[in-house]
Order: sequence, then C-alpha cells, then structure tokens
Amino acid sequence: MKVGVIADIHSNQIAFRACVDYMVNAGCEEFLLLGDFISDTAGARQTMELLYELMEQFPCHVLRGNREEYMIEQRKIREKEEEEKFWLANSASGNLLYTYRQLTERDLDFFESLPITFRYEKEGYPAFTCCHGSPVNTRELLQLDSDRTKEVLEEIDTDYLLAAHTHFPGISRYQGKTYMNTGSCGIAIGDPGYAHAIILESGQNEWKPEFLRIPYDSNQVILDIFTSGLYDMAPWFLNNNLHILLTGTDLTPELVNLAAKLQEENDMGAKRWPHIEEKYFAQAADSLKIPDYTFLRYIRPAVKEDTGKILELYHSMIGGAAGWNEYYPGIDTIESDLSRNALFVMENEDGELLASISIDADEAVDSLKCWNQTLLPGAELARLCIRKEYQNKKLARMMMAYAMNVLRKQGKRSVHILVHEGHEVAMRAYMHLGYEKVGECSLYDMRFVCMERAL
Repeated sequence: MKVGVIADIHSNQIAFRACVDYMVNAGCEEFLLLGDFISDTAGARQTMELLYELMEQFPCHVLRGNREEYMIEQRKIREKEEEEKFWLANSASGNLLYTYRQLTERDLDFFESLPITFRYEKEGYPAFTCCHGSPVNTRELLQLDSDRTKEVLEEIDTDYLLAAHTHFPGISRYQGKTYMNTGSCGIAIGDPGYAHAIILESGQNEWKPEFLRIPYDSNQVILDIFTSGLYDMAPWFLNNNLHILLTGTDLTPELVNLAAKLQEENDMGAKRWPHIEEKYFAQAADSLKIPDYTFLRYIRPAVKEDTGKILELYHSMIGGAAGWNEYYPGIDTIESDLSRNALFVMENEDGELLASISIDADEAVDSLKCWNQTLLPGAELARLCIRKEYQNKKLARMMMAYAMNVLRKQGKRSVHILVHEGHEVAMRAYMHLGYEKVGECSLYDMRFVCMERAL
C-alpha cells in the first residue's frame, strides 16, 4: 500500500499538481494532507479546487495548518468589525489579504471543520500521529532531533509522528519511535524549483518513506505572482518569497521581525502590526540582502523582433573582460539561439533591453571531461549580458535564476559555464551563486575557466 503525504503547498497549485500527478502514477491509494494549503504565492483559488477534486477521487485525511488558522481568525475579526486588526495591502499583511479575497465561505467553513491533529490507522499496519506543527499547536516547529521533538515522541501513543511546517524534510528516531517531516510542496527551502513530499509504503512491521523531489515550472509560479497582482499588494514580503523560490534561502522571520523592530525604534512603537510602513520593510530587506525582484516581471523568451536590440546590447560589451568582438556574438548566434527557444531577455517598462542570457548547444563544451558525470544531463549557460548602467543591481543573478529554472523544467541536473580566463569579477560572482571551478580549457583560441553547479 502507498500513501501520498503533502503539506505546505502555500497556494502553489503548479507544484501541488506536479506532486499529485507523480503520486497517482506511482500508485498512491490514499493521501494525507497536512495543512498550509494557501498563502504566499498566487494560486489560492486553484489550490483549493484541486484539493476538493483530490478529496472526491481518493480517500484523503486532512488537517489544518497555521495559514488556515490565520484565515479563520481574520473572518472572526471582520465579523466583529475590529478594523484596527483588518489586514492591509502592505508587506506586513497584503499577502494574507490577497489570499483571503480568493477564498469563499465554503473554504473558510472547511478550514474551521478541520482538526489540527489526527491518528492515521490501517488494520495490520502501525499507526501514525499526524499534525502540521505539533499535535497541540499548528505554529510549533518540530525540528529533526530537537529536544522538543523528543518530548512529543514520548507523549504520543503511536510509534510514528508525521508533521510539516518547518519546510525541512527528513527523518529522525528516538527510543524506538520515528519522526518524519514532509518538507514543503510549494516553497521548499534549500531546493529551488522542486516540490518536497513523501510517499509512505507499508512494510510488514513499518512504514518506509520515499522522500520526493519533484520538479515543477517555478518560472510560471513567479510570473503568476506578478500578473495576478499579488506582488503589488505586498512587494517586500513577496520579494522575500521570490528569493526563496529562486535561491532556496528563507529569510522570512528575519525580515518581518527586523521591519517591526525598525518601526518601533523610529516611531516609538506608535503603530502595531499590520500597520508597518513599507520603508521599514525596504530597510530590513536591504540589510538582509534580499533583492528587489521587480525586474523579474520583465524577463521573457526572446523573439525575432528583439534581434536588433540584442545585437546592440552585445556590441556594447566589445572590449570588455569577456573577450567579445564585432564578430562574436553576432546575428548568426542570435538566430541559432532563437531557433532553439534558448535566448531570454529582460526589458524595462519602456521596452529598453537590459539583459540577455542563452542556453548554449556547443558539443565541444558539453563533451569536456571536467564536468561531473554524476550530474548528467547538464547544459551550458552562455552570453550573459547586462547593460553597463544596470550592472551591480543583481540583474545577473535574476537572469541566471530564470535560465536555471528553464533547465530544471527540461530535466537537467546541472549547469556549466565557461568564464574567460582573467575575468575575476565574473568568477567571484558565479562562485557566490554556488558554482565551483572544475577545470580549465582552451577553445576557439582562448583560455577559459570551467565552472559548474548542480540544479
């Protein structure tokens, strides 16, 4: 018997659908759904519809997380007309307000009907205690091997504890009992572009977990954040969420706590949550090095009509450290990239081209022996180009992240880059993005440093 376990979807219906499809194809007969279905990305309505659809098609055991509790609490606040506690369109609560507006009374009634814990039992198999945070509190974080987790394992009357909320998947054991955490389906920490979940397979005396990493179209999730209007309702909170989706680095507690602290220090505590001014979120984000990802809304696949602008951008880099000249990269290179749907550009609101990047198809590069054979298939990123006046604004990081998400969607496991020998600035930048120097080579009468990273 196989049971699918999904939690912390956070309105990412694309990741949710990828998990469900994978699990159904793998033969899952039942599902355990452990809360935090909504908020933080744009697909709350679609997520709820998929959840209801799944419940109609399979036996599902569902509980609520802290995000569902926030929605229940906000409805009560609005019923009591406690206006000072209403969510606002700002980075403190705009994300939650956007989600609340996507929900129906049916959804809120459904959330209120859900338990925060349940016991999952199948005749002939060991029982599970299931929860979102802990069996007594949806907001409690049970980290692997922590003292509190050990206390909970001692308190429960089953040999298995299954929880979520931390966004860190894994398994630990204590005094003959087993704790498993699903990780996050929708906003995985440390693993951008992948949804985390578990398939439990029954053995004679134990449940055997398969921890899943399922690729999904995170570029579409990012695009939806902008096109839906969610980003504009909570810009700095969503910059943080985009940072997680793109890099895997979660700075949410640090961001919200620092913004509140800055307001308290500067306004002497005159305003309370959610009445936190945007300038304090901006200051907090700057301190934590969370980029302003506004330009991401303007990254797209290049089209034939962009050819002239791309060539002009390339020519503006002639004489630089990359070693480009009037012949390379040229029209032929652009046309080749366009024919393979492998060229991406960033523009501003005025249509000015700011940056470009390509996924190359160079057999001479791909066949180099320095690439890690355990990370195949891989692909090369090339011709990363940022207009000079926009350099040092993290546009290169955004272009790289976008292209790497395209490669993940294609099933690639690694990405490699050739850096012109002596281009120390580029090498340092790539190393900061997780690339490692794996070798050197001579191609096209030039010397290159070979750099690679896993996707």
